[in-house]
Amino acid sequence: MTEALTSRNFAAGDAEDFENLIRRKLYVDKTSFLEDLVHRAAVLQILRPRGFGKTLSMNMLASFLEMNYQHPEDRSRPERLFKDLAVFKNQAFCDKYMGRFPVIMISLKSVQGKDFPEAMKAMMRVLGALFKKFVFLSDSSRQNPSEAAVLRRRTEICCSDSFDLKDSDNMSTAVVIAKTALLFLSEMLHTQYDRRAFIIADGYDDPLEAATENGYYDKMLNVIAGMLETALKTNYHLENGFVTGKLHISFQSIYSGFNNYVETNITNNSYAEFMGFTKDETAALLKTLGMENRLQHVMEWYGGYNFAGNDMVCPGSVMEFISRVSDPKSDPAAFPLAGFRANTGAGDIIGDSMRQLYGPDLAMIENLMHGGSEILTPITFTSYPEINGNTGFDTFATLMLHTGYFTEVRDAEIAGTEKTADGNSAYDDSDIVNNTVIKIPNKEVLQIFLEKARRIFSKENPEWTGRALEMLNALFSGDAVQVQNIITDMLMSFISIRDASPEAYYHRFMTSVLGIAAGTAGKGNNRINTIKMESQEDSGNGFSDIILSKTFEGKAVILEFKKCKTGTPKAFRNMCQEALNQIEKKKYEYRYRASGYQEIIKYGIAFYGKGCLVIKKNR
Repeated sequence: MTEALTSRNFAAGDAEDFENLIRRKLYVDKTSFLEDLVHRAAVLQILRPRGFGKTLSMNMLASFLEMNYQHPEDRSRPERLFKDLAVFKNQAFCDKYMGRFPVIMISLKSVQGKDFPEAMKAMMRVLGALFKKFVFLSDSSRQNPSEAAVLRRRTEICCSDSFDLKDSDNMSTAVVIAKTALLFLSEMLHTQYDRRAFIIADGYDDPLEAATENGYYDKMLNVIAGMLETALKTNYHLENGFVTGKLHISFQSIYSGFNNYVETNITNNSYAEFMGFTKDETAALLKTLGMENRLQHVMEWYGGYNFAGNDMVCPGSVMEFISRVSDPKSDPAAFPLAGFRANTGAGDIIGDSMRQLYGPDLAMIENLMHGGSEILTPITFTSYPEINGNTGFDTFATLMLHTGYFTEVRDAEIAGTEKTADGNSAYDDSDIVNNTVIKIPNKEVLQIFLEKARRIFSKENPEWTGRALEMLNALFSGDAVQVQNIITDMLMSFISIRDASPEAYYHRFMTSVLGIAAGTAGKGNNRINTIKMESQEDSGNGFSDIILSKTFEGKAVILEFKKCKTGTPKAFRNMCQEALNQIEKKKYEYRYRASGYQEIIKYGIAFYGKGCLVIKKNR
């Protein structure tokens, strides 16, 4: 492992700091893209999933372009940072752009809150830091005195903890400041240095995502749209603009009228390798750290992304792994890989959306979790509320594709991904026209889905618990039809059951559901008496699948499960009868009769795929 890494622990947060990575010799060189980036468009919007280096890339771009404001001809800092990187070989480009321009970079990722005033307070903190960086302009004789006074006042307001945004007048002032901040600073910088500014807005959609979740989307959209429109659309003081985010949201009010606006995303070949690691880059980085033997595992956990035909690896997860290994107590060769994206906002997106899916849509998610692929008809979003309010499969899957939790299957893979009975590809050309075939890219993302499914289908989900209690009550009431309806309904919304699932899967499903219900029934207002659940207990001459008992009422329910070979009505009836015969033959009720139970209800339950049949037999 390199001395640069072991000199002190490497924190994952350091991975967004370009200068820090250069110092540690951990920067994966992407500077060959700089010339094309600068010349590509007046405004370039770059969309990539969370964790794919958007902030680092913009930090690198700013470090290359930004001038020394106190000594404009001093370019020693960018020369020091870039002298060993690919762009430095392009001397003409470096002479013209490196360290030559004012740069206004704002990160909007932290502009979040449980309500609009709290989010705007976060916006004021971000703007306060930006104004403080440039407040020196207010002392310059080249500035208009009134403009200088405005800069000082805005700096004071944004840095003040006592500026109460619950006051409507103060909020109006804050909104105006936010919407005009980038334009205002670019004008002052142009006046000072006679050079137009590069403006970089990183994470434009993070505030909108948070606003959607907390109910103030329209207010935040007004602020973000106003900020970007004034800064990027008709700004005479702008050299070039860059905007990064995860999703394309159609802002006609911002981007209409642009003559030279370009968007690049994971489906475009432009800059496909600019953000994210290629396999070769990942291998070289691991070799530098003495961990080349971990490449296969790293690719399995963090790779698998297809960006316009390019195999990409999630850099945020790789760097997080490296930060864990940097602990001097760790053995790089044996340190276990793990998922790091569950706490980055992914969990909420996946969990919230999965709760709204049902039936066939959820079956498709289930297929993806089992390593299959599905056809997606991509959706164009016009707002974040549209995403939350219309979560069918295509909406959910489009969101997952652009946020890095699904990936596009390569054309060459499609033929081998799904097969029909005759061995041909399950997809023909008509399936794929205007559509996309998707899959889960790697183990890290699969782990997130599995954890979210576990939480949704557990006592942590009140709806799931409610249905489990309904089933429990129906079982003790002897209502076989209601039991069957509830099981079928729950199976339709349950992740992990498939036509090929063995009987053990159904047993685990029923044990989980009834375990939740039995554990809940005796709590709070539901306390009638304690319900005991026994699973595969020795009773009579064998082991029953599940027995539920109410000791004080002298009631017991015996459940025996069977898996059908086919889904025909006859197969269901035969399996139910076989289950009931087994209960009688094995005398599963013997112990309960001997203990004086007055009512014993026996159920034979047959399963196939997402369906079931329940037949009851009383004592």
